[in-house]
Amino acid sequence: MSTSGVAAGRKAGFFGSHDISAHSVSQGSAILTSVGALALTGFSMAIPAHTAHAQAETSAEAGMEEIVVTARRREEKLQSVPISITAFTAADLTEKNITSAQDLTVFVPSLIMNNNAGFGSGFSLRGQTASLGAGAGVVAYFAEVPLVNGQTGIGTFQGGTGPGLFYDLENVQVLNGPQGTLFGRNTTGGAILFTPQKPTNVFEGYGQVTVGSYNWREFEGAVNVPIVSDKVLLRLAGDVSMRDGYTKDVGKFFPGKDYSNRDYWGFRASLVLRPTDDFENVTIISSLYRDEHGPGVILGGINPTGALVATIGLPAASAYLAAQQARGPRETEASAFQIDKEWDYGITDIARWDVADNVSIKNIAAYQVDKNSAFITDFDGTPFLIQDVLPRSGEPWSAASQQYSDELQFSGKALGDKLQWTLGGYLEYSSPTTFPEFDVAEITQVAPGFFLPILVKVQQGSTQRSQAAYGQISYDMSGLSPVLEGLKFTGGYRYTWDYRSDDSSIYIPTFGNICALKAGVFPNCLLASSGNFHAPTWTAGMEYQMTPVTLFYVKGSRGYKSGGFNLSTPRQSAFSSFKPEYVTDIELGVKSDWEIMGVKARTDLALFHDDYSNIQRSVTQIINGLSAPVTENAASAEIQGIEFQGTVIPVAGTEISLAYSFIAARYERFLDPLAGDMSGLEFPFVPKNKISVTARQELPIPGEWGKLSLSATYSFQSHVRGDNTFSPTGVIEGYGLLNLRADWKGVYGLPLDVSMFVTNATDELYVTKNFGLYNVFGVQSLEYGEPRMIGAQLRYHFGEEGEAPEAATTYVPPPVIAPAPAVPKSYLVFFDFNKSDLTPQALTIVDQAAHNAGSVHVTKLEVTGHTDTVGSDAYNMRLSRRRAESVAAQLEKDGIPSSEIEIIAKGKRDLLVPTADGVREPQNRRVQIVYEGGPTS
Repeated sequence: MSTSGVAAGRKAGFFGSHDISAHSVSQGSAILTSVGALALTGFSMAIPAHTAHAQAETSAEAGMEEIVVTARRREEKLQSVPISITAFTAADLTEKNITSAQDLTVFVPSLIMNNNAGFGSGFSLRGQTASLGAGAGVVAYFAEVPLVNGQTGIGTFQGGTGPGLFYDLENVQVLNGPQGTLFGRNTTGGAILFTPQKPTNVFEGYGQVTVGSYNWREFEGAVNVPIVSDKVLLRLAGDVSMRDGYTKDVGKFFPGKDYSNRDYWGFRASLVLRPTDDFENVTIISSLYRDEHGPGVILGGINPTGALVATIGLPAASAYLAAQQARGPRETEASAFQIDKEWDYGITDIARWDVADNVSIKNIAAYQVDKNSAFITDFDGTPFLIQDVLPRSGEPWSAASQQYSDELQFSGKALGDKLQWTLGGYLEYSSPTTFPEFDVAEITQVAPGFFLPILVKVQQGSTQRSQAAYGQISYDMSGLSPVLEGLKFTGGYRYTWDYRSDDSSIYIPTFGNICALKAGVFPNCLLASSGNFHAPTWTAGMEYQMTPVTLFYVKGSRGYKSGGFNLSTPRQSAFSSFKPEYVTDIELGVKSDWEIMGVKARTDLALFHDDYSNIQRSVTQIINGLSAPVTENAASAEIQGIEFQGTVIPVAGTEISLAYSFIAARYERFLDPLAGDMSGLEFPFVPKNKISVTARQELPIPGEWGKLSLSATYSFQSHVRGDNTFSPTGVIEGYGLLNLRADWKGVYGLPLDVSMFVTNATDELYVTKNFGLYNVFGVQSLEYGEPRMIGAQLRYHFGEEGEAPEAATTYVPPPVIAPAPAVPKSYLVFFDFNKSDLTPQALTIVDQAAHNAGSVHVTKLEVTGHTDTVGSDAYNMRLSRRRAESVAAQLEKDGIPSSEIEIIAKGKRDLLVPTADGVREPQNRRVQIVYEGGPTS
């Protein structure tokens, strides 16, 4: 279930009926102020302390279970983390049809895709994004490792974030704001964590088949094999998808070819080794191969003074534009063969050693390779030779790069568990394995009023190294005084050292292989630049757990992104290099569960303000008569906004979810040497308003038939600017999408799920890419999003996890067992087989124990975990500890200080019901809470 700081379960809620479409940053400030006042007064009034316990219980009954997230590199419940987060479970990804990064943006406030001039897609979060040749503002991690920095002749990009990544995942977490004092890479906008399913100690798996529109055929599956119980565990997973494109070529060069198709093969193997109870090693081998036809580029406008008109004349250009508009956006004519091909593969190894109860060491090492011909595209979307990127002659890949990374991390607790600390070091090295190269065919002005088609060969590569040391602490202030109960301080620091060395060789075969950027002819066209960049970054914040279900927090963070070089420009030119950029982010937030007149809800609200300087921005310039994509520094900007997520359950079986963001982002000062003064321009790829609403209804059918639910999601984003100029055609209009889905789970008691879905149900026409060529080549070309897609899924579960859950369906908790005389007061909490998470009934018992312990001022509780006799002694010892830790975590959430809780693990010892080894006995799967005083449960 998706959440955000909202919930880990279903989210929804209402943000009020105010009109938040501000027209200026100042109006945005007024909104932030008023909503902030609401957050600090209204919520605190809505959740009086004396009702906190009752609300915790009702939240559980409402099905708002918590997601465990790793946003601070340790397992925590999402609602207790003082960061704006959106999290998705494996079930969410399936139920919400999230199979690509574009799908993910529907449900996450502030997140959209930066489809920058067609040179690859990157995440944009709170206005922070990637620029050509520069680092990512939002870093994507897979299994705690930053995804590979792929390279093209244009620059670097983060590969592997598209379709083919979203299968067999445990969860996806989107963290807003600068991250770095706890993570391998430094960021300015946030991090997106993709966590694969980890091998477990049971034989189980699933297979899923999807069929749908445009001949969509997809198979996804996984199998989990415990080779040696609890010691050697293996999981294999894969995803194969093929779908025809929804844009057809009707031209004379490539008649019938389809664009925007899907054709990928993903594979993943995970191996867990546990030679001892205190050491674990996880190795993941992954591969994603994609061989597609590229985007369907459509001509959307012409510049009367541009190269197209100068080449074929205004009447011919206007006639072609009219013909394209008559055909519509699903037909085009290309003049160059398009390729969108990529192969990402690698190996990750995560070793963890629990040195002592309160000290752990983790090492995360990875080697990744990216091979691609990903941007071989006809950028103008016409049959005329205007701007075409061509593949290398006789070469299967236009670029290939490799990346090594290693992160060593130390973490632990001290001062009676009041202090939690993390220290780490990070090293990343990336380099091309072949010289990235492609050809460009373009119209070039060789004399006033005279244009000539020429061929340009581009070779560019970048070698980069990033090193960092970081640390972060979190201190429970109640260790200083009981008056400070519920107040915690967090502080972190990082220092990053970056090195970059870039090489470039650009020459023009049309003119005898002359060098484009220096005097001479090929092979003497090489340009090279290198340099070091470094900066400190930090985070600091306070959080206040006002009640067990209400968290307030304020934090500040500093983000940094390395500078670099533009080797498509002459050395010492105005664009030959660009500086690092910096952002200082201030965030105020509240996370809360509440109930009004029987309506249960969970809400998260975050307000943020960013000071942004030396902003790196991609622009296309004419240099020596050739078009050149370059990165330059805009001067400064302020960004401020609101992020809201919530879940409301008005009646049992009905959920309504809401995710909303408002962002005011304009350049305060931006002077471009060629384009002029662009101060006041809206940020590209930042919609001012973005909202999604999901309604889900469970239908009343007999329990033996399974569970049947219907859901609908409507999402809307306001207009965004698609480039960094005042181009009259540079704005992508706002649009809304409607997705529908029906899920029937456990069909007639079988381990079988059947689903039907429709995406873009109203067949909305909307633009996703706006190629910024209007002022350079006189054309405005566009790429449109997916049309209506209708599909069906069949998912079969097998193995122990796929069987009818014996404990959940047949087990009735035993009658209350009288405590032994030596243990006057105790509670028993029971668990499902092989599980350590609390069931709703278990949560109620733990809450009651905490409530009664508080009423009699208990100063010590013993929390003892037990298991049945299935599995090895070592495995059951760990499982019993996890169960005890789950109970202890809930007791802490209910207000019991961790210093008063003693955790004991007994594994298979001290059985409540004596059994032989290997017997599943529900009453033995328990945790016992013992304290002196208070009533007995």
